Amino acid sequence: MIRHIVFDLGNVLISFDPEAYLRELFPGYPRIDRVQKALFGSPEWLMLDRGVIDQTEAELRLTNQHPELKDEIKGALTHWFGMLTPIEDNVAILRQIKQRGYGLYIISNFHEAAFKYIQARYQWFGLFDGMILSFQHQVLKPEPQIYWQLLQEYRLKAEECLFIDDVAANVEGARRLGLQAILYQSPQLLRRDLDILE
Repeated sequence: MIRHIVFDLGNVLISFDPEAYLRELFPGYPRIDRVQKALFGSPEWLMLDRGVIDQTEAELRLTNQHPELKDEIKGALTHWFGMLTPIEDNVAILRQIKQRGYGLYIISNFHEAAFKYIQARYQWFGLFDGMILSFQHQVLKPEPQIYWQLLQEYRLKAEECLFIDDVAANVEGARRLGLQAILYQSPQLLRRDLDILE
């Protein structure tokens, strides 16, 4: 029996679209794909998620690695929090789940400064009973420890948890630990999959 719903953040509850962000920030710029790969596709981006470097260090590393993209990288890092906006249909689902008495939790790969930004802006974070964020524990989905951390810290039973994520590898990682899990695709399909709302 499902008693707890565990959400990912990026592209489940919070929009994260680096390509669209860069195209809006640098309209007509011919090397958007290079900037996107150099910044959002970098090992440093994962290190930020893991909480082992901060954004200042990431910027220094990346601009040293890509001096020809220095201005673009610096500009993108200055403004990128602005693309982190709620997916309102899913926030509405979140509120319904809470009203029905289910426990609400987060497991997410997220940067510390970015998380503090969204947590301060959106009151619905107060609906959650607990959160496991990658930067806090220096682990990333789909590494097993991040799922264990949720179960251990909040004394949850894996079989009573339903995990929702937009990345197949993360869904499989949760299933290997005994959690039930679904791959997020759209608000409409999420409502269908969550028959607890019917």
